[in-house]
Amino acid sequence: MKFVKALSSSTLLLGLALMSSKASALEACRVDIKNEVHLDGQQVEIVGESNSKVLIDKDNNLHINGKKIELDQLQQDALEAYRQNMNKHLPQAKKLAENGLALSHDIIDDVAASFDNSEAFQNVKQVITEFFNDVSSRYQQGDEFVLKSEAFSSFMDNWQQDFAKARESFDKEFFASAFQVMQEKMQQDGSFNLTELQNQWSELQAQLADTYQQQSKQLQQEAKDYCDSLDDVATQEQELQRKIPELKDYQVFTI
Repeated sequence: MKFVKALSSSTLLLGLALMSSKASALEACRVDIKNEVHLDGQQVEIVGESNSKVLIDKDNNLHINGKKIELDQLQQDALEAYRQNMNKHLPQAKKLAENGLALSHDIIDDVAASFDNSEAFQNVKQVITEFFNDVSSRYQQGDEFVLKSEAFSSFMDNWQQDFAKARESFDKEFFASAFQVMQEKMQQDGSFNLTELQNQWSELQAQLADTYQQQSKQLQQEAKDYCDSLDDVATQEQELQRKIPELKDYQVFTI
């Protein structure tokens, strides 16, 4: 049915548009990733050319290719601040994705409520969850958050393909759930008022559009704040390299 297809598209577009709003904001970030970085909440590991490595451990010791670099107190203090800010700010990208996932689930719940069946679209929520998990897994290796070279620009390059893949799966599950719910409703009521359902769905589409309008502004602001924090850490990295010249070949950020 045309109105089922319309609602399916609206629901998906609004749900994933919440992530798109963040993606667009991330595209506007002034920084990208030059050398691969691994973060586990305490340590920082930077992988340079020819697989050379820098490790800043939780005790603020600096190792380059396994060799400990002796630092004075000023250098060690700067290294500690950099290590802490890297682990604090960069993984916030995952938090942004989780916020988008939660809001997408809220949208699906609104659709289910319109059918008076809160469990009707659990499989659709699962598809959305799998989509977010697939994207997030590219930046997770075990307990480490990993950003590879050109991570932000490559995210945008892959976005359209990711979106198309998610839409195909979403439409399949949405149609299956919608028709099952309508069939159950007909069996319960003994009849089915198609006009009434179309009117309800029109109201729902307007409600979803309003939800997107409100939430997208919030998510865009969160993404902007994230970009600003990366700018600050990138500036801090430049200062650190001036204090510790051995790090000049292990730049994480490009501006």
